[in-house]
Amino acid sequence: MRTTRIAAGAAATMVLVAGLAGCGKDSEDHSAHTSSTTVLATATATTSAARLTGSSAAPLPPPSPTHPPAPGPEPLADVDCGPVAGANGAGAEVIAFASEAGRAGCTEAINVATDYLGSPRTGDPAPVDGWTCEPQPDTSVPHICVNQGLTIGLRGDAAPASPPPPAPTPVRTVDPTKPPVSSVEDVNCGPVTDAGGATRTVIAIGNSAGRPGCTEAIDVATTYVTTISPSDSVVVQGWQCNAQPDSQVPQVCSKDGLVIALRAN
Repeated sequence: MRTTRIAAGAAATMVLVAGLAGCGKDSEDHSAHTSSTTVLATATATTSAARLTGSSAAPLPPPSPTHPPAPGPEPLADVDCGPVAGANGAGAEVIAFASEAGRAGCTEAINVATDYLGSPRTGDPAPVDGWTCEPQPDTSVPHICVNQGLTIGLRGDAAPASPPPPAPTPVRTVDPTKPPVSSVEDVNCGPVTDAGGATRTVIAIGNSAGRPGCTEAIDVATTYVTTISPSDSVVVQGWQCNAQPDSQVPQVCSKDGLVIALRAN
């Protein structure tokens, strides 16, 4: 009996030791498995983080096909601002041309074109409301106005009126029997008094032959009006002086195409 109890006790002790040994092995295996899983997860997280781009921790989403990006501004295009009439009776369309500098507004374009067409122009560049307008060798847009890179064009035949022709050169007619001559400017040389006390104003007449000097004109006129002669025709210092049927210029003296007139006061 005693031997049997000892054997049973020994067996029980062996079973307990074996159980404890087994428990120790399971604990080591679980710890090793847990450690391995943790290392793998950490490595995977590190690899995923390395693949991300941008400032977000999550991958950037692709553009939504139902909400495409808003389109950018469309480039400027030429604009037909409407018709205007020229002083020549023709019409044209006012075009605001687009350029890198921008495009003129239609209100300003119409105003500039109207003011350009409303005044006579010589064909040279002309300032109009801060713009420069002029003809150009383009049959489709024969007139343009420019200002700091902006362009307004007239598409059509409208044009400003031509300036009036210059006034003809004035002529002086001293003797109605002589043809008129083109005149240089006359000069009033001053008064002289004749033998009867009447006053005459001496005019040095300018013409194609020239103009006499006032000193000579006064000397000749003074001698002529103070000379008592039976005839109205007198030669004074080489000048032929005579009366003429002209109430405003009743007397003249002439020499080599030059003329001295004695005007009545």
